[in-house]
Amino acid sequence: MALYLVKEKVLGKGSYGTVYRGVLSDVPQIGYGGVTVAVKSTSIPPCALSLRKEENILNNFSRCPEIVQCYGSEITVEDGVCVANLILEYAPYGTLSDLIKKGAFSENQVRVFTGMLLRGLSCIHRMGFVHCDLKPENVLVFPGAEMTSYQLKIADFGLAMTSEEKKNFDPRNWRFRYRGTPLYMSPESVTMGEIEPELDIWSLGCVVLEMVTGLPLWKSWRIEREDDFLCRLVFLRAKPRIPETVSMECRDFLSKCFDRESDRRWSADMLLKHPFLAPNHPRRSSFNLNTSRSLFSYGT
Repeated sequence: MALYLVKEKVLGKGSYGTVYRGVLSDVPQIGYGGVTVAVKSTSIPPCALSLRKEENILNNFSRCPEIVQCYGSEITVEDGVCVANLILEYAPYGTLSDLIKKGAFSENQVRVFTGMLLRGLSCIHRMGFVHCDLKPENVLVFPGAEMTSYQLKIADFGLAMTSEEKKNFDPRNWRFRYRGTPLYMSPESVTMGEIEPELDIWSLGCVVLEMVTGLPLWKSWRIEREDDFLCRLVFLRAKPRIPETVSMECRDFLSKCFDRESDRRWSADMLLKHPFLAPNHPRRSSFNLNTSRSLFSYGT
């Protein structure tokens, strides 16, 4: 079925291309009419292949509420140039990074966020993928099913490792060519080029740490420059510092994410059963938009 796409506003730009807010008609998944969407666009052939790869991956997760949904793709001609467009759900509340910049969350809020991310990672890993680039900028914030709730969704699968890629992957050719954002990468992925689900768990711990502290990750490492991170991770065998102010459950949860031995690092399914996320945790409560510190008081 043909799609009718109108790009309205630039939301951001990157090395892969440009992200727009747009309006789309004829969307079988959600009905018809004018639907606000996000559109990742590029005219660069290698980036277009990355968008096609991302579409193929996202098609595996149409029933996972913790992963951004894809409505399809379309080729348009703009100013005489062919442009590849990947059409995705539009996140009206921006990214998790936008929220963290407003300050640290309470542990109750962190529990809710973390549970959502883990459920998404569980789906990803069960399907044989490794995301490889989990970070706050790649987590989108949506309204939830009720007026007082919300939903986090993992996005941006352009760097994800597929099972087919893994068959031909040679870590010996990987040194100094990182698959992801170095600051969120695990020790074994930086030093040995290992791309396994455990990489995403280390990255999850980094995201949780940012939510807890409200600070950029490199600042929580107590280093002066982001460039010093790799030196500490690789040569000094450092781990992110866990604040003493968090609960024992949170400290233990993060320690399971930051084990430098990847085979001892807990899986997403194991972490979902950790006491920090227990449904009957005495300090657990639902995050309410009406009682929050105006986390969503901005527009895009």
